Amino acid sequence: MLKYVLLFVVGFIGAAFAISPPAPAPMSSGDIEKSMSLISRWIGGNYSTKAQYEADQASTKPDNEKHRMMYQLFKRVEVPGFEGVLFFEQGSRDGSTDPDMIWRSGLVQVIPDAKAGVVRYRELAFKDQTSWHNAHMTPEKFKTLTRDQVTWDEACDFLVTLSADGKSISGPIPKLKCSRINDGTGERIYAEDTIVIKPGEFWFLGRYVDAKGQHVWGNESDELNKLVKFADLP
Repeated sequence: MLKYVLLFVVGFIGAAFAISPPAPAPMSSGDIEKSMSLISRWIGGNYSTKAQYEADQASTKPDNEKHRMMYQLFKRVEVPGFEGVLFFEQGSRDGSTDPDMIWRSGLVQVIPDAKAGVVRYRELAFKDQTSWHNAHMTPEKFKTLTRDQVTWDEACDFLVTLSADGKSISGPIPKLKCSRINDGTGERIYAEDTIVIKPGEFWFLGRYVDAKGQHVWGNESDELNKLVKFADLP
């Protein structure tokens, strides 16, 4: 999620890294399989942060802790030659499919990792992004997609596991692993991100810090951005 958000806003908890909670125990092969099945069922449709955005705007929170209005869609797709479960994802400024309102599109690849005992949630970027805008409306197009048309960084994978109660799947990008160069300053900055997947909900932290842990980009609140499904896709 992070690397795409940075494409939209040029320049992306606090003064030092928070103490991380203990890493969850690796999942069994059965729980990995169950997680893959649940993700396939739980993700899909049109999402927005409307409820969170409106609550924040009505609150007395400082502006740097108010969450932005976001629209996102997820659509399960079949892509020959790619392992795991694939979703097309697209963000727009107003929740429409108007090409002028779309600011990014990409793929999500969900892959079982038995060795690590996790599921990898990986984001793939189209090298020619605009040609894939609204590709969910012509799903046969994905039959032509080849691996040399996308790019990704394994260090930016979210490593997710199933909660003890089976009601959510969540996990972070490992700290100080996923990085990029800040176009404005030329310094290396690091993704600090985690996701939570629930039925019809997708939460993410979405921010960047520098090597000292100083905030660089993204909401400064520890509350995750909360995308909630408001409509199904055809």
